[in-house]
Amino acid sequence: MSPMLKKDADAYDRMLDAAASLAELILSGGVSIEEEALEELTIFLAEHGMVVSRMLRDLKVLWP
Repeated sequence: MSPMLKKDADAYDRMLDAAASLAELILSGGVSIEEEALEELTIFLAEHGMVVSRMLRDLKVLWP
């Protein structure tokens, strides 16, 4: 496997890991959503992580 392909595969794996973590967060918040929609949403958010993080960076998190 060439270095570029391994780099791309590793990036894809990290994106899938982020999507799985987002799914856990959403479900732990009690959100009712169909499995397919949750998968599409979390993959979309993970693929656009840089944009999402810029949108959220100034929020103060108030967790109980």
